[in-house]
Amino acid sequence: MDLTVKIAAFCRELGDSALQEMAQRQNMEPVYKRAEESLKAGRVGPELEADLDVLDDMVRRVEGQGLYPGATRSYQPLPGGGAGTGAQWWTCPRPRNRCAGRGRVRAGQQPSVCGVTGEPLVPGPLPE
Repeated sequence: MDLTVKIAAFCRELGDSALQEMAQRQNMEPVYKRAEESLKAGRVGPELEADLDVLDDMVRRVEGQGLYPGATRSYQPLPGGGAGTGAQWWTCPRPRNRCAGRGRVRAGQQPSVCGVTGEPLVPGPLPE
């Protein structure tokens, strides 16, 4: 699974205290804090991925399902058509590999806030 997908799953949890509380109960809070600080500092690499995988294993043991999404979505345009769908997705305002954002953009909808930066998410193309 791509690291950006793992980061997006963790980023979504930063706005809610449930994962942090679970990490506290499971004596995994140092791993949670290290992953959170890595994201906030922009340190995206093997260490962050290892911490996210440990947190995913913890959630899988406690909840019966992991932190990461089970299915991936993809889009292949029909031959002769354009490559873009025109649909937009809420994305992180920071450079790529920070967070993939969440949710489809709908007309008149207010953006969510990025759990890492605290900045409003911005509309962008659907992630691949």
